[in-house]
Amino acid sequence: MKYKKHLMTSLSIFILVILTACSTEESGGGASSDSGENNSESKYKFGVVLMTLNSEYWKITMAGAKDAAKELGIDVEFFGPPEESQYEQQNKMVEDLVVSGADAIIVAPSQAEAILPALNSADQQGIPVVLADADANFDNKISFIGTENQKAGTLGGEYASEQLKLKDGDKVAIIRGQLGSKTHDDRTNGFMEALKDKKIDFIVQDAQSDRLKAVNIMENILTANPDIKAVFATSDEMALGASKGLENKGKSDIPLIGFDGTPNGLDALNNGKMTANIAQQPYQIGYSAVEAAYKTKKGEEVEKRIDTGALVITEENVKEEIGKINGYLGK
Repeated sequence: MKYKKHLMTSLSIFILVILTACSTEESGGGASSDSGENNSESKYKFGVVLMTLNSEYWKITMAGAKDAAKELGIDVEFFGPPEESQYEQQNKMVEDLVVSGADAIIVAPSQAEAILPALNSADQQGIPVVLADADANFDNKISFIGTENQKAGTLGGEYASEQLKLKDGDKVAIIRGQLGSKTHDDRTNGFMEALKDKKIDFIVQDAQSDRLKAVNIMENILTANPDIKAVFATSDEMALGASKGLENKGKSDIPLIGFDGTPNGLDALNNGKMTANIAQQPYQIGYSAVEAAYKTKKGEEVEKRIDTGALVITEENVKEEIGKINGYLGK
């Protein structure tokens, strides 16, 4: 009996030693190998909070962010309210990401001032914040990545000045996004600045980046001002609404300049419903924003401002731009 008991004890110790050795070897190998480091990196979870998820512009931005995340081996999750004007919901989404402990937060703020408390909360929790597409006066951001909107708006104004042959006293309608949005403030101001020498009579209306509201606003502007010489919209959603409004009032011959370079906007330009479009690079904005957040997590330096640029698209180069966008969206 003593011999059997001794044998069972020895076998138990032997099995325990083997299991312990196997366990140690597995965890140690994973931690020290390159694949172990990759597994750790793949656990980075970034929250991307956009102005909305519904428009084509933001879908292209998401395509760039997804491609960057795939290449870098990290996870991204996208959030956004139904409409760009619903900035309170956007602020709440950022706050929720802070509570859930995101590894980094990328934000395209709808309202630059209103978003600040949520961004400060992220900073207090040590969560890196990258601002994409729209800037805010947040000193501790990792970087602002996007179009320099005032500069891009100036491109639209220069095009109108040089190509549309506007004269002193001409009326130009500007259909813009919500008041208080730095993005739309900058685009509007840049456009007007480029035309300051012509003493243009600007008629500025807020359509809150909504296509249907832009239709009604365009019709109302034409009713009160049938002698409008040109229209500038600070996003393609509003430009498409303005195009419909012009059509409804029999004024499709009035030049219309859009802004964003979305597929629908470019199609409208290609079909003669728009005269020009100030095309941003939303794919590059999304890609570079994720890349900047990743570099920060790895302890690498990131430029404080990264201008992804803008182009004036006309009938001469619209087909080339459509092909590029379709490539991004896998069409």
